[in-house]
Amino acid sequence: MTKKTWRCFHCDQVFRSEHQAGIHFGSDEAATCACVLPHEQHLVEHIRDLEAQLDSYRADNVPILKSIMALEGDHRQALLRAEETGYSRGVRDMTAERAGL
Repeated sequence: MTKKTWRCFHCDQVFRSEHQAGIHFGSDEAATCACVLPHEQHLVEHIRDLEAQLDSYRADNVPILKSIMALEGDHRQALLRAEETGYSRGVRDMTAERAGL
């Protein structure tokens, strides 16, 4: 069984460790390869750490955002029901007043 390797098509460097390949290539397909960035190695590692933190924040916020949207929808429905109830009450009162005249 051969060990997995990663090769950069920008600089042709071969990585035998997934960790080192992750530092060079980034956490996803949209990341810029380290060899393309004007850099020092510690800056590239810092950038990759920041990308990982951002991914973590985004993953944590998904359930929160879904809850917020559900609450906003519930609130919008409650407002519509209250508005319709008030309108119906106004029509009923107007009809009763006209019938009493």
